[in-house]
Amino acid sequence: MFIETRVAKPAKLDLSGSVAPDELPLPAMPADIWAKADVLRSNFHARARQYFDCESVLAVTGIESGISGLARLFQTWYGSMRVVLAEPSFDQWDKRFRRASHIVLDWPVDMILEGEIPECDVLILARPVNPTCELISIEQVKALAHRLRHQGGWLILDEAYLDWTDEPSYAACIDECPAIVLRSVAPFSGLAGANLAFVCAPKAVCSALLHEVGTQAVSAPQWWLALQFFEAEAWRRAQRVRLQQAVGRLERLWSTRLGVDDALYKGGYFVAFRHAETEVWAQQLERSGILVRTYPTEQGVLIRCGVPKTEADWLRLELALQTLKKHSNKAEKEG
Repeated sequence: MFIETRVAKPAKLDLSGSVAPDELPLPAMPADIWAKADVLRSNFHARARQYFDCESVLAVTGIESGISGLARLFQTWYGSMRVVLAEPSFDQWDKRFRRASHIVLDWPVDMILEGEIPECDVLILARPVNPTCELISIEQVKALAHRLRHQGGWLILDEAYLDWTDEPSYAACIDECPAIVLRSVAPFSGLAGANLAFVCAPKAVCSALLHEVGTQAVSAPQWWLALQFFEAEAWRRAQRVRLQQAVGRLERLWSTRLGVDDALYKGGYFVAFRHAETEVWAQQLERSGILVRTYPTEQGVLIRCGVPKTEADWLRLELALQTLKKHSNKAEKEG
């Protein structure tokens, strides 16, 4: 029997995500970690309070677990709530709050920052905004948090992408002006499969949320991973430098295909932009086996392209972008 061993098509290059290409180096995990969950949990809480400068921190199994838990918790506490979701945003916020029977209203982040906020019980805001990378100041956040609490509502901040900015987290301000902050390990650490995130919030919220997500949800290896992440201060400094260089390279690669009037946004793990051919380009890249993410907005569709991991991946993207330029020029001539 003859077996065909040639690969007909190259594997897909997935640049639709937003995870650092360089991974946090981890020591070999001790074999007895599985029997030390209680000790690790205690160490985690002590270290997390220092790391986030926040009295109450809850570990959850990924950012989506935290989102789902909060949606269910608010349903339990208040029933169906009116939720304003600042757009653009991570799509799971919309999906999981709707699934928990909340009323979700998508609202432009620019209008929110200008003070034009529809009446609501919950406001969900990314800091920095994904994918435009706009960073909202602590003072702006305090004003929003104060406004929501004065109305009996809540401000939720998605700070999953904050690490690359080296900016202070709002978590340290929770005691002064209450809000709920979500942080994530995966994007900055490059450990896409870590499934570990943190909720920083007033103690009553974290205690109730623990019952929603389950007291045994986080495993002993995840407690251990969290401690490794907290201790890697020197690595975090070096990682920010690497990310700045990688995103700069990605910016230069895409800038050669864009016009001078096309605004390009850059974050720690991706670049994003609007262009007249955004949707066409995304389709062409997908046909060539390269996946990027698109975001429909009122101003047009945004493309978000992540940082390639290897030199082979960089070359593959560069060649694909050259093809996009040829298609664009051809279309202009035919037009």
